[in-house]
Amino acid sequence: MSTRKEVLVTQLRACHNQDGWFAPLKVALRGVTAEQAVQGGKGSSNSIYGIVHHLVFWNERYLQRFHEGNLPPLEISNSETFQSNEMSASWDELQMKLDNVLAQWEQAIMNYDDSKLDSPTHPDRDEVWWMSLAHLAIHNAYHIGQIVHIRKEQGSWEAWEQ
Repeated sequence: MSTRKEVLVTQLRACHNQDGWFAPLKVALRGVTAEQAVQGGKGSSNSIYGIVHHLVFWNERYLQRFHEGNLPPLEISNSETFQSNEMSASWDELQMKLDNVLAQWEQAIMNYDDSKLDSPTHPDRDEVWWMSLAHLAIHNAYHIGQIVHIRKEQGSWEAWEQ
């Protein structure tokens, strides 16, 4: 595996399920009930459910683009990807979807040739896949922080130690 692949997979695993410098999703979501997931926090505009839905949406969309190339333009706004007011899937199903898509990302990166990482993410942009994947990992980490913050506001966060 190339150095870039190793870095990208390490970043995705840090967000997904490996202990590191911050709590991964498996820890951030551990023990969250459906009620807590939809409740949100005191000062947070999104719920944990909405954030997880948003992460599933973007990780699935980019994974599909990674495998298939161009996708049709979005017909919804980014804010709609949070769907914080309704539950389109059960909480358990949504968590499994996120776990699954993150595992698929790790496999996809390992299985594709390095040349894929140098190919354009989108025909209208100058960004290549290794840059987009680095940004995707940062995006995931940002939202993990939001989940932990909401849990702290709710009083449902137990101290996390590596």
